[in-house]
Amino acid sequence: MRRKNKNLIRVLAVALALLLAGGVVFSALFSALAEASGRDRYEITAAYMPEEQALRVEQRLIYTNRTADRLDAVCFYAAGNLFRRLAAMPYEPGDLAALFPEGYAPGGIELRAVRFAGADADYGFQGEDESALRVACRLDPGESGVFEFEYFLLLTRCAAFQGVGDTDVRLSAFCFVPGMYDDTYGEFRLNAPLAHTRWLHTDAADYDVTLAIPENWALAATGEETLLKTEDGVSTWSIRAQNVREWAVSFGKRWREEARETASGVRVRALTRARGANRRILDAVVRAVEQCEAWFGPFPVRQLDVCQSDYPLGALNFPGAIWVPSALAESGGDALDKALRFCVAQQVFGLDAYAEPSADAWLSDSVSEYAACLLLEADAGRDAFLRAVNRDWVDALQLTIPGGLTVTSDARLFDRYTYDIVVRVRGAVVMHELRLAMGLEPFLAGLRTFREMGADGHTLTEMDFVHAMDAASGGDWEAFLTDWVFNVGDYVNQNIDWFE
Repeated sequence: MRRKNKNLIRVLAVALALLLAGGVVFSALFSALAEASGRDRYEITAAYMPEEQALRVEQRLIYTNRTADRLDAVCFYAAGNLFRRLAAMPYEPGDLAALFPEGYAPGGIELRAVRFAGADADYGFQGEDESALRVACRLDPGESGVFEFEYFLLLTRCAAFQGVGDTDVRLSAFCFVPGMYDDTYGEFRLNAPLAHTRWLHTDAADYDVTLAIPENWALAATGEETLLKTEDGVSTWSIRAQNVREWAVSFGKRWREEARETASGVRVRALTRARGANRRILDAVVRAVEQCEAWFGPFPVRQLDVCQSDYPLGALNFPGAIWVPSALAESGGDALDKALRFCVAQQVFGLDAYAEPSADAWLSDSVSEYAACLLLEADAGRDAFLRAVNRDWVDALQLTIPGGLTVTSDARLFDRYTYDIVVRVRGAVVMHELRLAMGLEPFLAGLRTFREMGADGHTLTEMDFVHAMDAASGGDWEAFLTDWVFNVGDYVNQNIDWFE
């Protein structure tokens, strides 16, 4: 025990010396910790330029080849280039007026330099919309290499997933993120962006970001934010996040900010411009986080930012950051509480307990939709739960869905309207039937086991979900679950007066 204490003192002394040496050394310490974790790590320096409506970015990625193949190139998402043409946007025609209320204006990536291992690299944009970037390299299995990018992200005035609006500047999927390598086919796979659910598919990584924005603007991001300095009208922030697959940031000049901590010390920040909205958001989110911790274990992030956003098509959810549409934030009603419960549940199932976000979207969204209903039941009682599910489920259960789409179908096959009916609502009904057959406590135990199965960072599958339910109950639930997934549409032929 005495030897361990001496070692601890040495470690603390070294850490203190590093901290006293300044921010550069702290960044080096962060990189060393990330390297020890075996994860990729991003070091990003960015500055927002309001007059140019652009983000200047220097990005450094330390990337490890985790495949069995020698790589001669890595393919990266370049989602910012989707804004070059209106036809490339991943939205339905009926949504474009809300997303571009002042009319479409082009944006995109202006790439200045790409380097690998310190030398200029061969690279090229790929695809009709140039939404992928291929960078030549040489990486043997298990080998790590450094990719560096210098670029401007030209933002358009819009309410889409990247852009500048009245309330916020939104930046999601804006940096170069590598796709997932398919060992079977020997190529990188990059998911097409989706409007109705998450889509970015990449390995977990650590982020060390320095961001300069106008003075007195508030900031919300994946990770924990620290104000480094303010001078000449510019505030410089440090943002650090560990073990996340998506990273997003937004900032605005009209937000009111309030914060509260849960019993376990999770810090929840609410940033809105709607009077009274912050208190409602904090009440709903704190209750939901505390209940999730009671059921499923420690919450995956220590800080959760919930901010009002101009994005009009529903809440967008990232690790540690939730963007709530202005209309929803300003409504202050049950719809806001419902959206927040879903987002809190999805922080656990999908963002932390990770499933492939397109091919297995139901393992995030069906589970999170039903977990949100359970959070309502725990908070307001069984009668409130039944009133909500009868309001939200019955009409969707009575609709005929063409095309043979099921709860487990790939999310890319759906439009936004059908996805909500089939995956979120009917998927929640499948979870409900499973809960009724198993009993609430075994069902919750199964969800906890499912979450724990993803603790090592691997991508969870349908069979992981089945095995979790089997382990929690001592039963065999594969046939039951399969039957309901494919036959929940039988409710179309039933007369439902009251669903229980």
